[in-house]
Amino acid sequence: MLLFVPMLLVAQSLPPGRIIGKVVDAETGEIIIGANVTVEGGARGASSDVEGRYSISLPPGTYMIAVSALSHSKARFTGVVVEAGKDRRLDAAMTPEAIRMNEVVVEAKINSSYEAAMLRKQKNSVVISDAISAEQIKRTPDATSGDAIRRLTGISLVDNKFVFVRGVTDRYNQTTLNGTTVSSTDADKKSFSFDILPSSLLDNTVVVKSATPDMRGDFTGGLVQLSTLDFPDKRVMKVGVSSSVNSLTTGKSFFSSTGGSLDWLGIDNGNRKLPDAADLNDLAQKLPNTWKPRQLQAPLNTSFSLSYGDNLPVEGKDGGLSEIGFIGAVTYRNGFQHSERVLNDFALGRYNFGGRDEFSVLWGALANLSYKTGAHKIGLKNNYNQTATDQVGTFTSLDRNTSLENSYTVIDWNERSVYSGQLSGEHSFPSMNGAILEWRGAVSSSTRTVPDRKQVTYFRPIDDPSVPFSVAINQRSWSQLDDHTGSLGFDVQIPLTSTSRVKVGGLYEGKKTDYRIRYFNVVPDFFGGISNALTTEGLDQVYESGNFGAGKFLLEESSKASDSYTGTSTLTAAYAMADVQFSVGGEQFRFVGGARLEDSRELVRIPKSLVAGGPADETALNNTDLLPSANLTYLVNSSTNLRVTYSHSVNRPEFRELASTGFYDFIKYEMVGGNPDLRRALAQNFDVRLEMFPDLGEVLAVSFFHKQIKDAIEEKLIQAATRTRTWFNSDDASNLGWEFEVRKSFGFIHDIGKMFSVTGNYTRIKSSVEVDQTLGNSSSTQIVKATRPMQGQSPYIVNLSILFSELSLGTSVNILYNKFGRRLDAVGFLAADVYEEPRELIDIAVTQPALWGLELKLTAKNINNSEHILTRDGLLYEKIKTGLTYSLQISKTI
Repeated sequence: MLLFVPMLLVAQSLPPGRIIGKVVDAETGEIIIGANVTVEGGARGASSDVEGRYSISLPPGTYMIAVSALSHSKARFTGVVVEAGKDRRLDAAMTPEAIRMNEVVVEAKINSSYEAAMLRKQKNSVVISDAISAEQIKRTPDATSGDAIRRLTGISLVDNKFVFVRGVTDRYNQTTLNGTTVSSTDADKKSFSFDILPSSLLDNTVVVKSATPDMRGDFTGGLVQLSTLDFPDKRVMKVGVSSSVNSLTTGKSFFSSTGGSLDWLGIDNGNRKLPDAADLNDLAQKLPNTWKPRQLQAPLNTSFSLSYGDNLPVEGKDGGLSEIGFIGAVTYRNGFQHSERVLNDFALGRYNFGGRDEFSVLWGALANLSYKTGAHKIGLKNNYNQTATDQVGTFTSLDRNTSLENSYTVIDWNERSVYSGQLSGEHSFPSMNGAILEWRGAVSSSTRTVPDRKQVTYFRPIDDPSVPFSVAINQRSWSQLDDHTGSLGFDVQIPLTSTSRVKVGGLYEGKKTDYRIRYFNVVPDFFGGISNALTTEGLDQVYESGNFGAGKFLLEESSKASDSYTGTSTLTAAYAMADVQFSVGGEQFRFVGGARLEDSRELVRIPKSLVAGGPADETALNNTDLLPSANLTYLVNSSTNLRVTYSHSVNRPEFRELASTGFYDFIKYEMVGGNPDLRRALAQNFDVRLEMFPDLGEVLAVSFFHKQIKDAIEEKLIQAATRTRTWFNSDDASNLGWEFEVRKSFGFIHDIGKMFSVTGNYTRIKSSVEVDQTLGNSSSTQIVKATRPMQGQSPYIVNLSILFSELSLGTSVNILYNKFGRRLDAVGFLAADVYEEPRELIDIAVTQPALWGLELKLTAKNINNSEHILTRDGLLYEKIKTGLTYSLQISKTI
């Protein structure tokens, strides 16, 4: 007895540990709020909060834990060991009483991996969806959210930043960040740019492919739900650094613009700002002579990441526990990329070849805070991302029509930023049969600045290389896009019985966009007798301030009032839906359906004069749409679902697409102009999916889908002296296809096979668009084909991943393969269509724990050196070669 007393005193002096966990329904995977978690033989306990989570602080020891919830069988966990100062994870999956009334007794065990948890969420979802977790992203070379998403079924990535879902273009998809829409950073796109969000800030990404009334109605292909890092269960800090090389770039000659001291942060420090000037002559003297790119040797690409999070229990006066959660993260990445390009306009007799050097910066930061007490939760989420590209393109153009050889240099600094903030609350009311109220207010703001974009052209006769190059009329421009979005929304969920509930809610969203651009031409004063010696000077001297004036070069502003536009829009929505589980002949079913009403008001104003507040041309597009949807799930057995869904969706033109304003795209070397006559597109969507989950972390699924789109909005390419891309409404479009997905371990063959697993998906799509032979007001507006595929649609998409994972050593080797089929890049206009040819990408990622708790990650991207190729009439139209990239990352979790 005397020996026992000191031991007891020592145990009591040790710091307490915690039992933490989550309570969910075993059949649906939904969280259970208000479940009682008690320590048998003691007075301590807790209730699950609005996220189904609980926390109990206990002295070190071994305990028996009981979990009980209304309409569910009681669960008891034996042998739960609590260690001093440590957290013990204990999740409870509660069996509904209607299925089994007996008490469940289990041994405590550690929670499954997050990838498996995402598959479980997919299994119990009311919609058809696919997901990728942070755990999966970690095993790839993917640096941006777009790189990660293209691994999912039916997803392809275009221009390294826009997501196509099931063969339909990015404009038919919607993106949310932590549940709210995000402002666009591209002047000519309505969609989110996935290259601006680092993949290391993602907790998970879900692509929803069928609709319910509580979702936005403006997606036809898919709703991409991005979720940033969640709060950890305990304090954690992680730091990582990496470096990479590119076979075409690193250590080789590289061109960049003459920038400022903050270029490494993706921020112009004012060096590229348009100076204030009294007149054009004054401006010509003040503009810096930065026409000639500076030359350097491309260094290594580098990146850095740091994250810190904690979850602090707070004990109230009544003995109840509350929690304060925090997570902050910052990530930075830069890159140097040289690409070789060929661009041919055979119809115009032009042959272009050259290269582009691009320095890119991407960094992001998030700071999220959460407070939970009992059945209530308040959360604040903040996310900021900054990216910039410094591009220098040098091209030679052989023009057989003019018999001229042209030498082009384009210098382009493109700076983008996005901020997203959200304040939200979730409240459960046990006295009202467990009713749940969710509310959220969000703001999103984005800016795209392109300061001092320069295009320089020199020319000489194509057949006489002895003639020196002479400078042509050249241009500098300054543009800015500001986009602001604010929204308020709420959802009320009311349980009717243990197997049925209704849900109603509303949303108001307002958006404002302002696009401004100014053009200045540098014109040789031929009438003033400019000398040939001056026009043949090199880039470093030709546009010096002393070379402006009469008889030299003149600076002329070519800006028009119609080059700029403003847009405002409001979206008001309300919905009602039912979620009912029922049985027929002993078979279990779940139905989720209802309707959503959306009222959209869009207004685009294009000024008629440069005077602020003056008259403007206006384009208004107002529509009210009722969007029904229905999802029926047949629960074949505990591991198999058969889903059938139907929904209506809408696709509205974006401001840029309605504005007749035109601007030059230096990336694609073409003009872009809007169409004020665009109408919204309406779609009907049908889906069937059979999915099986044979074991933890495994899935086999096959899906069939059909989409019928009226007044589909597409892009077309107009063949002219300067090729121009615009938007138009085609006639009825049809999209039909099927998908197959597998995630499977080879452990069923042999124990060694447990170290190998395969993840793969295949999508097959066929689309057709019926078009009139003559569109518009005259016979000149003619579409080449009467029946063709939808613009942007790939006939097939393939993803394959083979993973080797040796748990005792922690070694992981992942080989990834991606391929898409030949797709229509642009609809022909007085010329043949432009197609993007199939492209295969092969990547490898190897991770290995090392000494001192370090983790090493070696990756190789595009190891097959795949090229990006566009063709027209079977002839090469454009070719881009980017080379191979190798990277080494070192990280440590503290």
